[in-house]
Amino acid sequence: MDSQLPAIYRLGIVGAGQIARMTQQAALQLGITPRLLAESIDDSAALAAPDARFTHPDAIASFAEVCEVITFDHERIDIGLLQALENDGMQIRPGTKTLRAAFDKLHQRRILSMKGFQVPAFAEAKGPDDVIDFAKQYSYPVVIKGTKAGTQSKSQVWVVSSQEEALKVLSEQSQQELMVEQHMDILTELTVILARRPGGNSRTYPIAEVTNKDGVCQQINVPADIGPHIAAEARGLAKELADYLGCVGVLSVELFLTADGLVVNELAARPSNAGHFTIEACATSQFENHVRAILDYPLGPTELNFAAATTLNVLGTADCDPAMHLSDALAIEGAHVHLYGKMPKPGRKLGHVTAVGNSVDHTSELACQAEAALLGRRYQKGSSS
Repeated sequence: MDSQLPAIYRLGIVGAGQIARMTQQAALQLGITPRLLAESIDDSAALAAPDARFTHPDAIASFAEVCEVITFDHERIDIGLLQALENDGMQIRPGTKTLRAAFDKLHQRRILSMKGFQVPAFAEAKGPDDVIDFAKQYSYPVVIKGTKAGTQSKSQVWVVSSQEEALKVLSEQSQQELMVEQHMDILTELTVILARRPGGNSRTYPIAEVTNKDGVCQQINVPADIGPHIAAEARGLAKELADYLGCVGVLSVELFLTADGLVVNELAARPSNAGHFTIEACATSQFENHVRAILDYPLGPTELNFAAATTLNVLGTADCDPAMHLSDALAIEGAHVHLYGKMPKPGRKLGHVTAVGNSVDHTSELACQAEAALLGRRYQKGSSS
């Protein structure tokens, strides 16, 4: 890339999964061609970027030399290296304070609880005694988590209902850092997507209601059925978090709605799986606003253009390639299909479908029809996805 081009063209994305792919597509619409640092030629974004660099993600320093701003597709990065680059003047977006909170769940819990944000009760799990003592205080079930991000196909969360189950997880995961948390009684799970510029100007998307299955985000409905008071509280909480962390770019705030109020569950310092609906349902997608924010451009409007939207993730099965059934899915009018170009594997996130319309009931129905078509199934109304 010509070094004489304006700085806005020297944008680097570390990682080349589907988040990078959709961020790249949004940047291209603005006339900006990002550089990609990919791990494999088969990475989703690398398939659509002929100039991607195929080097190990630890080689960020040399990649940063040809960029003015770098942002991230995933959390599997050495935060110490990023801190050194930032100290040397590199523009790391959303910033290492935000990234450290997103990359390290134990650190996140500690700093948020110290600042008075409501989080689940937690403790570091250095060994069996830590989990056993914690369970004595809060009772089973408890949640054991890896403190650092794993691969997309590997869950880092284990809900254990007994000491025997806890010890089994600790034994199997002995090579990684773990924490233990109180298991919350959840009314619903919510996600707030917020985009923030360096000066603090921000915009928030409509709050999404998220359904997870086996630790994987399965369905997102917008707007969440939570009422205006809780919605305003959730938006305010997300803005307060973004301001505290000094986030630049998109911040995804996952919340538990409990009988006692809102509890912060997770942070993602990048465009979120729960925000894919914004591509079709909003005037400016989360991906475009992420690019705008990290380059300090004016943010686009975030309101819904439709009354409702539903997104379903398309997960791989043992005997089906969704790409072979694309024609059938495209016949479902009102549903928008996104496939990521990945090789099919059971449980792998291969794409998503979003439906927009007049009600969540209607959009959910359309999205389920399109998902079933991609997986080669006959959809029956009222059946679970």
